[in-house]
Amino acid sequence: MIFRILLGSFLVFALSLVHAERALPQGIRSPAKREVRATAQDFFDYIHKDYQPRAEKLTAEDVEASWKFNTNITAHNEQEMIASSEKVAKFDKEIATYIRANFKDVDFSANATLKRVRDKLVLLGDANLPDAEFSELQTVEARMKNIYSTAKVCKTIGVHADDVEDKCPKEHQLELEPGITQLIQNSRDEPLLKHLWKSWRDATGRHMKHDYARYVVLKNKGAQMDGYADNGAAWRSTYVEPDLEYLDQNFIDEAEGIWQQLKPLYEQLHAYVRHSLQTQYPTVRGLRNPKGPIPAHLLGNMWAQQWSNLQDFSRPHPDKPSLDVTPAMVEKNYTANGMFHMSDDFFASLGLIRMPGKFWDHSMLSKPDPKERLVVCHASAWDFYNREDFRIKQCTDIRMKDFITVHHEMGHVEYYLQYKDLEIPFRRGANDGFHEAVGDTLALSVQTPSHLKSLGLLADSFNINDSDLEENSLYSMALEKIAFLPFGYLMDKYRYDIFNGKIKPENYNSKWWEYLAEYQGICAPVPRSEDDFDAGAKFHVPSSVPYMRYFVSFIIQFQFHEAMCKEAGYTGPLHRCDISDPSLGEGGKRAGALLAKTLKMGSSQPWQNAIETITKGKTRKMDAGPLLEFFKPMQEWLTKKNQELKLIPGWHKITDCSAENFTSWLTQYNTEASAVMFADVTASWNYQTNITDANEAAMLAASANSAAFTQAKSHEMEAIFNATDVLQLNKTERRVFEKLSKLGDAALEAGDFNSLKTLIANMEKTYSTAKVCKDRGIRLDMAKCPEKHQLELEPHIKDILDKSRDPEEMKYLWHAWRDATGKKMRKDYISYIGLKNKAAVADGYKDTAEVWRAPYVEPSYNYTDANFLEEVDKLWVQMKPLYQDLHAYIRVKLRDLYGDKVITNLNGPIPAHLLSNMWAQSWLGLLGDTQPFRGKPQLDVSTEMVAQKWDADKMFKTSEKFFTDLGLIAMPQEFWSKSMLTKPEGREVVCHASAWDFYNGKDFTIKQCTSPNMQDLFTVHQ
Repeated sequence: MIFRILLGSFLVFALSLVHAERALPQGIRSPAKREVRATAQDFFDYIHKDYQPRAEKLTAEDVEASWKFNTNITAHNEQEMIASSEKVAKFDKEIATYIRANFKDVDFSANATLKRVRDKLVLLGDANLPDAEFSELQTVEARMKNIYSTAKVCKTIGVHADDVEDKCPKEHQLELEPGITQLIQNSRDEPLLKHLWKSWRDATGRHMKHDYARYVVLKNKGAQMDGYADNGAAWRSTYVEPDLEYLDQNFIDEAEGIWQQLKPLYEQLHAYVRHSLQTQYPTVRGLRNPKGPIPAHLLGNMWAQQWSNLQDFSRPHPDKPSLDVTPAMVEKNYTANGMFHMSDDFFASLGLIRMPGKFWDHSMLSKPDPKERLVVCHASAWDFYNREDFRIKQCTDIRMKDFITVHHEMGHVEYYLQYKDLEIPFRRGANDGFHEAVGDTLALSVQTPSHLKSLGLLADSFNINDSDLEENSLYSMALEKIAFLPFGYLMDKYRYDIFNGKIKPENYNSKWWEYLAEYQGICAPVPRSEDDFDAGAKFHVPSSVPYMRYFVSFIIQFQFHEAMCKEAGYTGPLHRCDISDPSLGEGGKRAGALLAKTLKMGSSQPWQNAIETITKGKTRKMDAGPLLEFFKPMQEWLTKKNQELKLIPGWHKITDCSAENFTSWLTQYNTEASAVMFADVTASWNYQTNITDANEAAMLAASANSAAFTQAKSHEMEAIFNATDVLQLNKTERRVFEKLSKLGDAALEAGDFNSLKTLIANMEKTYSTAKVCKDRGIRLDMAKCPEKHQLELEPHIKDILDKSRDPEEMKYLWHAWRDATGKKMRKDYISYIGLKNKAAVADGYKDTAEVWRAPYVEPSYNYTDANFLEEVDKLWVQMKPLYQDLHAYIRVKLRDLYGDKVITNLNGPIPAHLLSNMWAQSWLGLLGDTQPFRGKPQLDVSTEMVAQKWDADKMFKTSEKFFTDLGLIAMPQEFWSKSMLTKPEGREVVCHASAWDFYNGKDFTIKQCTSPNMQDLFTVHQ
C-alpha cells in the first residue's frame, strides 16, 4: 500500500492537499517577503530553484526517519521520527506563509498547472496546529501504531490478550504476521478462530479508543484551519476538482451510486458463501439463520475483507482444482526476492521502468527475526523524493496472495518512477485511488490461468479452456475482489461520520458494527461493548490512512484493464485477458505505453483527465461497468446456483450473532415485521373504507405477502433456535417464541391461503354492501326499489329496529337482512370452514375453534385449552341466573307491549326480531318501554344528544377527555386525521366499528359509522 508516513507523519508533498507535518531544519531561514508583485514566472522560479531542492532534501530525511522506525520499532527511532515530522511541519508552515504572502494574487490564467502547485502548498493539514498540539498528535498516532504493531495474542484458548506475557508459553505467543494470519486463513477450528478474532481486538483496538477520540479532535482542528468542514472533507479533497465543478458532494454521491450498482453482485456472493459456511460449520448457531449475517471470524480474514481462503470448501466445482498456486510456489522453492524479480520482469515486458539498484539494496522484502528487531509488517511502498531511492517493506510469505501483493506494491513504485521528475506536490496519484489501482490492474493479467500456466505454476494437465475450471477461477477472483467492495466503502464512511460528529466516542463500537451489518452483512461472533474499539484492529485506523482509495481502486483498475486490453489488441472476454500474452505481439508494450503516459501525469492534472487519457477519450468518470463485465459469468452462475439452492440474497442487519442473540433476532424481526404489517393493515384499511375491486386486489396481495413473511420468519426462527436453545430462554422470550411459532392462516400453502382470503373478502363485501328494500313486496331486488327506499344496515335498518314498535316491520327487516347476507354466503362459509380448519391442523391445532381459544392459553404458565373452557363454563353458570331473571322480565314487558299474539308463551324464548337489535345482542333500545319505574327519567340520553347537536367528533373528543382525565394517553394527531368516524358519502365501506393498529408506532385509527346516540357513545369508548 502506498506509504503515508506511518503514525500520521504523511508526506506533505506526496499526499492529498499537502497535509504536511514537517519542520524548518537548522540553517534554513524563512524567505523574505517580496517587495514587488510576483508573476507566474517568479513562482515557477521559486518552486524549482528554491523550494524544491530544499523540500526534496528535507523530505528524504523525514522518510528515512520513518523507514527506520517501521523497520526497527524502538523508542529511540520513534522519537527520531516524531522529531523529524515536527521539523518538516515547521518548514511547511514557513513555506505556506511565504506563498500566501507573495503569490496570493498571481495571474495563473495561462498556466493552470502552476496554480495547482500553489493551491496544494498553501494547505497544511496537521501542520496548521500549534507546536504543542502537533507534537501531541504525533505522539498519539505513534502510540496507536505501536499498540497495533507490537500486539501479540496467545494461541491457547482462554488466555486473555492482556495476559500473554505472563500466562502464555513463548511458543504459543502469536503476532499478526505470520502467526495469527496463517491460522485465520487455514484453520477450520471454529472455537480457535473465535478466540483469535476476539484476542486480536482485545490486544489492539480496545487499548486505543481514548487516543483515537483525541486524534479525531486534533485532525479536525488542523483540517478546519485549512477551510475544510472536518478531516473527512480534507481526506475526500483528493477527489474534488472545483475547476471542473466536481465538488465534495459529487464524489460522495458517485461513490454511493457505484456501490448500489455493485451491491446485487455482492449479495449473490454473500448468499452462496453463507450457505457454504453453513455446510462447513453446521453447529455454529450464528449460521443457522438462512438470511442472517455471517459471523465475522469464519471468513478466512481477520477483518472479513477478502474471502479467498474459503475456496477449498466452497468453490463451484470441488472436484476440479482451484486457482490457488501456493502449493506449486512452495514446490518450486519460490523466495521473496525471486517473487519481486518475477514481478519486475513482468513490468519490463510491457516496456515499463525496471526497479533501480537502490530498490534491491534497501528494500525489506522478508520479515526479520523478531528476536533481532520488531517491524511494521503491513506491506507498503516508499518514495524518498530524491528521484533515486524507492523501496518496499513487506513480510512476504510464499503464497499466491503475497505474489499478487508483490505486483500491487511494485505498481506503486512504478508510479513513483514514472512521475519522479514532476514538482513535489504532483508526485502522487491523480487521486488516492489511482495509486492503489496500478499494480492491481497488472495483477489482473498475472492472475489469469493462461499467465499462471506460462509461469509453470499450473500443471500441464490444467485445461484453461475447461468451463468448470474457469468458474473456479472467477469464483476465486470474486472472493478477493467482490468480497472486498463493501469493506472498502464502509471503512471511510464510518470515519467520515466520526469526523463530522455524527458518531460520538460513546458510540464508536456500536456504530462500527451497524456499518458492518449494513454493508458487509457480517456480525460479531462474541458480544461487543463500548469498552471495545474494533475498528482500531485494522491497520489503517491507528495509522491514519484513508481507505476510500481502495474502493475507488477496485473500480478503476477494471477500467484500466479494459482500456489496456483493448490497446493491446485483445478482443475476447475481459476476464481472460493477459496483456503480456505473446500472441498479442507488441500489444503488451502498447498497453504499457498507454499506462506510462497516464502515470507520468501524477496529480498535475485533474484525475478525470487521467481517466480520459487511459480510456482514450471513452470516459472521464469512474465506471463500474468493466468490473461487472469481468464478473458477468460469475454473477450469472451465482444467481442460478442460489435459485437452485433456494437461497435468498441479502441479510438481516443483526450486529451480534453470538450465542446470546435471541434478543438481536427479535429486534430485527420487529423492524421487518412492522414494515410488512403496516403494508398489510394499510391495504385492509383502504379496502374496508372504500370497497372497490382494485382495493380488494391490493388487499389480497398485501395479505399474501404478509403470510409469506410470517411463514419465512417462523421457519427461520425455528432453524436458528433448537429445542435446547428454547429451554434456555427466559419466560418472556419463550412466550414470544411460542407465539411466533404459530402461523395462523399463513400455515396454508399459497394457493389455499389466497383462496381463503378471497372467500373472506367476498363474504365481507356481501355483508357490507347488502341492502333491503323498504317495500316488502320488492324485498331484495334493488333494481326495482326506489333509491330512497333502499335500506343499508347502518344507519337505516339499525335505527328502525331500535325505534320501531311494529312487529311485522321488524320481522320483515330481520328476515330480509339474513336473506341478503347469510343466505348468500352460506356456500362460501362452508369452504371457509374447511380452509380455516386445514390451516389450524397445519399449525398444530385440532380445529379453528382451538385456534381462536389459543390467545387465552398460556403454556409457560400451565394454563391449557381445557382450563379455559372449564373456566368459561363456570363463569356462564355463575351469570346464568341473572340473565334468566332479566330475560323473564323483558319477556313479560314485551307481552305487555305487543300482546299475547306476538308473545305467545311467557315461559318460552323471545322472538329475536323484537329485541331492538339485529342480533339480539344488546337490548338497550327497549329501555323506554321496559324500565321498572315509569315516569322517572330514563338513562338513555340519545334524545338529549340530538337536541344538543352532538356529532361523531364531539363524541370521540368526549371519550378522549375521559381517558386523559384518568392519566391515560391522548390520541395522536394521526388518529384525528386518518380515522373514519362517520359513514362517508359516495362509496361503500365496512361500517362495523373497529380499532386499527398500523404497527408503525404512530398510526392508530378507528373505523365507525357513528350516529349520535347513547349506544354509539358507549361503542366510541370501547
